[in-house]
Amino acid sequence: MSKKKKNKKKKIIIGIVIIIAIIAMVKITSQKEEKTVKIETEAIEKRTIAQSISSTGIIKANNTKEVVSTLTGMKITAVNVKEGDKVSADDIICTFDTSSLANNLNDLQKSISVGNAQSTLGVQGARRSLNDAITNRDAQINSSKAEVDRAANAYNQAVDQLNSARAKLNEQNSNLANIEALKKAAQIELDAAKKDYDPKRTLYEQKQNEFNAKSAEVAAVKAEYNQYFDDFGQKLQGTNYSDAQYEQIRQKYADAKAGLAPIETAFRTAESQYLASKANYDSKLANLNQYNTVSQGTQELQAQIAQLEATVSNLKQAHDATVTAYNSAVSASNSSVASLQDGVATQELGASISTQTQATQVKELQKQLAEGNLKAGVSGTVTKVNVKTGDIYTGTQIAIIEGCEDLIVEAEISEYDIPDIQVGMKVLIKTDATRDEELEGRVIYTAVTSSTSSLGSASAMTGATTVSSNATYTVKIALDSQNDRLRLGMNAKLSVITDMKENVWSVPYDSVYTREDGTKYIEIAKNETGEEKEELNVTTGIEGTYYIEIISDKLKDGMKVVLPQVDAGNSIESLIEMMGPDAGL
Repeated sequence: MSKKKKNKKKKIIIGIVIIIAIIAMVKITSQKEEKTVKIETEAIEKRTIAQSISSTGIIKANNTKEVVSTLTGMKITAVNVKEGDKVSADDIICTFDTSSLANNLNDLQKSISVGNAQSTLGVQGARRSLNDAITNRDAQINSSKAEVDRAANAYNQAVDQLNSARAKLNEQNSNLANIEALKKAAQIELDAAKKDYDPKRTLYEQKQNEFNAKSAEVAAVKAEYNQYFDDFGQKLQGTNYSDAQYEQIRQKYADAKAGLAPIETAFRTAESQYLASKANYDSKLANLNQYNTVSQGTQELQAQIAQLEATVSNLKQAHDATVTAYNSAVSASNSSVASLQDGVATQELGASISTQTQATQVKELQKQLAEGNLKAGVSGTVTKVNVKTGDIYTGTQIAIIEGCEDLIVEAEISEYDIPDIQVGMKVLIKTDATRDEELEGRVIYTAVTSSTSSLGSASAMTGATTVSSNATYTVKIALDSQNDRLRLGMNAKLSVITDMKENVWSVPYDSVYTREDGTKYIEIAKNETGEEKEELNVTTGIEGTYYIEIISDKLKDGMKVVLPQVDAGNSIESLIEMMGPDAGL
């Protein structure tokens, strides 16, 4: 029999012996409990309950850097560190012989200085030509624009005049029908007034002639009367007429005046009628003339509009010609300026490309020269050195620096648990090096793709650790505070707190029962022994490893829950199942 088979048989025998011993102990215990069954209770208290995912991890450095250089082919003149040295970011790891780089940089800078001077002269000349062209363009455009503005003003004024005349004509045309009707009515009124006016004028002229003739007769008689009488009717001295002759002259004058009075009255009456009829006639004539004037004004406006339309047409052609000339001037000037701008841009681009190319070369040489004293770049501990003084550098890894002062824990989480882990979650950490001290940390990274390695993962509810070939995902945890006892590569046990509630009523998980209808309840002890009890309906919340949250408005301090009784008469199969898969080994 092989040694391997002997060892396996030995393990089986030991396992059977252990099981028999356990059965014996259980029977003895059950016999004792048969005599006195003790009911256990536990106070219902407010606790902090947390759900967690357990795993194992490895202590690693948060910052690890491979020190390399671009100075391939250069000689290493000194190596300033060795494995185990602690360095800061500005510490020099090694130095290179960079004398050839310094010479190349000096020659390049001289070449750049000469090239920049030449490029500056070319750009300045192109800019002067461009500025002169812009000045000439602006002057030409301004002059052409002034001509356009003058032509536009003349055209717009003529258009305004034409529009005004058209508005007047439209207004007159809209009233022309009424005017013609009023004109006919005025003509009728004038004709009626003329029929009344003509005979009154004839009568007036007749009476005026009669009055004038009688007035001349009276004047002649008065002249004779004035030879014999004064203004007061007294006889003048120096005449030899008899009284009868004087009386005859007086009577003759009186008769002449008396004959004039009715003639004058008839004349004044005819005159008054004539003047009234004439005023009416003149008024009717004026009305007719007014309507005639409106008609005549319409014809004049039509003639004016025709003349203005011709003027507007001519001014429009003149304006269009100035606009065409202006656009041609602008296009030609802009084309010339654009060509010169392209010239400037070409000069500047050429200078810029040359400068950028040379500047890139300078920066590269300066960067290489700076690497002549190759710095660590990070703080940490040198864990490996791969070069020595006198080596010609081939581009390989020079050294490795790990940030041992900033440690993290890296773990692999199964695909079943990884969706429940988020960045920022609290993590409880234990290591053999830190003994019973429980460290705290926070999740700082969760991988989005699976890794190739696999570590054990344990459930917070069962505590059982399983190893699976399923995909795992890398999780990184930062320590809230560093510990001097930790070293790179140490193993760590982790509990990632995925959910937590503080100050909630809680009872042992197994003390919550579920009825057939799905409602849940606990048993409340009514006395100290717990023999008297009653059911209390509850709803459950967050579940921890041992305790579960219960919710009820009837919960209060001092209450005790009756714990379920454990059956001690388990079968061998049940005991093996309780002990786990390793019980039969």
